[in-house]
Amino acid sequence: MIGIKGIETIEIRGTKEDELTEVINLINQVFRTGRGNLPHTMEKEFPLLLSPENAGNMRIIKEEKMIISVVNYLPRKILIEGTPVSAGSIGGVCTHSDHRGKGYSSRILKDVEKRMRETGVNLCLISGTRNLYKKWGAERVKNCRRYRISAGLPHLKYIVREYKKEDLLFLKKIYNSRGTRYLRPGTDFEILLDSGTFPFGDTSYKKYVLEDENGLRGYIILKKTHEKIEVKEAGGEKSEVFDALAFLGTQLGVEGIDYVLTDGERAPLGYPGGEEFLSGTLKIIDFVGFMGELRPYLEQYFPHEGLSLFKAEEADGKYRLSLGSEKLEIESHKELLKLIFEKKEKKKEKNMGKLEELIDTIFPLPFPWTENLNYQ
Repeated sequence: MIGIKGIETIEIRGTKEDELTEVINLINQVFRTGRGNLPHTMEKEFPLLLSPENAGNMRIIKEEKMIISVVNYLPRKILIEGTPVSAGSIGGVCTHSDHRGKGYSSRILKDVEKRMRETGVNLCLISGTRNLYKKWGAERVKNCRRYRISAGLPHLKYIVREYKKEDLLFLKKIYNSRGTRYLRPGTDFEILLDSGTFPFGDTSYKKYVLEDENGLRGYIILKKTHEKIEVKEAGGEKSEVFDALAFLGTQLGVEGIDYVLTDGERAPLGYPGGEEFLSGTLKIIDFVGFMGELRPYLEQYFPHEGLSLFKAEEADGKYRLSLGSEKLEIESHKELLKLIFEKKEKKKEKNMGKLEELIDTIFPLPFPWTENLNYQ
């Protein structure tokens, strides 16, 4: 497309209904054919992201009647101890091999950010960690611990069996009992339960439930690759889940199973774990909007009157939190993510200011493991 005075301009827009197949073919070509000549299954693995209902958020560049680059995102709510925050999950980002190195994906990411701001999506989750996202401002955060549950034969007060379709409602209830989780509206849960466990390459999945005479107590979804077996998602009492994982390790003939917990989740005693990054990268799209959405979460810890003087501001790539005359200047987006999501050593100062006390209480935010069934 030629713009003013012969300068080339690029049109970035959503996918039209009759273009869906072409977009999905491009994504499959890059992520499945280009990675070991695997079968084209991306639309089965990510049916919410790559759907007619989400076509407006499948942002493309088209050149000479050919779609050459695409960035997709799926808007959903994440609950932070019951408080909903608007988030967008980016996935399936790719450019045709003949058109790489021209900055097309970077241009679409800027369009996605603009669209997210306009529609009130304040937080962005990206399934990748490549430089493309870092240049856009997304960063990794270290707010998890990885545990290795050794195979064993603990005494169980319940049975561990494979999942059956009639268990679905009980799985939903167990999942929805958490205060911090992805909100899964409508049929999201059943769609994600199938698509998030769709096998590809050397990756396969197993679904189990924990059951006693009173019904289901928990569930475990395992992801198996040639390297390891790890938990994709689990629900129920942590001590019972850990014991069930030890049992499953023995049943599956492996030395142990990995399980990642985010900050705010507690492992049973005797499991030290090791620090781990949250899967993928994060970017806060609108800091002021994000903090505004978190207001009900803050009010659970501080009285409403005290929060009336609490403000969040953003200008020229810098950020500020203030409480009356007390201020905290945050120099970069990377520092902002560390403040909000990463664990800090607790200070023992007796004369802590009100703002510092507030920040120390509300951060790091409890947050769900991003590589669960909602992973895009």
